[in-house]
Amino acid sequence: MTGTWILLLILLISALPAIVAFFWFRVRKSPVTLPWFLASLTAGIVSFVVAALIQSLFAPPRQDGFGPIFFNIFARIALVEEASRIITLIPFLVAVKNLRFKKHRYVDRSFGASLGLAAGLGFALIESAYHGITDINITLLRAFTTAPLHGACGIRVGTAVFVYSENKGKALFFFISAVFIHGAYNLAIVSPAFPSVLAILIAIAAFIASLPRTACCKRHTGV
Repeated sequence: MTGTWILLLILLISALPAIVAFFWFRVRKSPVTLPWFLASLTAGIVSFVVAALIQSLFAPPRQDGFGPIFFNIFARIALVEEASRIITLIPFLVAVKNLRFKKHRYVDRSFGASLGLAAGLGFALIESAYHGITDINITLLRAFTTAPLHGACGIRVGTAVFVYSENKGKALFFFISAVFIHGAYNLAIVSPAFPSVLAILIAIAAFIASLPRTACCKRHTGV
């Protein structure tokens, strides 16, 4: 198999969670149409680049002591990556509010959570593909372990962006909870004190707990 076909295979495997999510939206007749979904997915990919650029400004992470490890996991990785998602989702808030007032179509925080989910899966897609280039064997594993994590955090960040104007305290709670979940997942991976399966359980549990936020509470005509 040539390098081009291997790259395409890696991208396809990395995109599987996003493909499943889109068909799930369609089955549920979600207002997240294909243009919105692709735009959110792209925002997630852009947030990966933004996070990588910000993280490059930090000094190389130290692994000698709890303090540096904690900072690297919760600040340099979790905080920066969740903040990058907010940066790329803010334009969606402006666009959705303009559409809501101009076209009078129903949009609520569940729509924001759904866009956040798509953005999270976009981040996971490019991250899985990036690591898969160096080791194709971990691509499938990452596609179904990191995708639930970034999906769960994306849902919370998307909700935070859309409720900020109404309830800043609740928005802050959703953002901090996303950072905490992300950090806990990374800590479970790097710490020998925890079994590796704990990270997977954290990601899946967080995703299942966050998923109801994407459920729409009334019918709409689509956006």
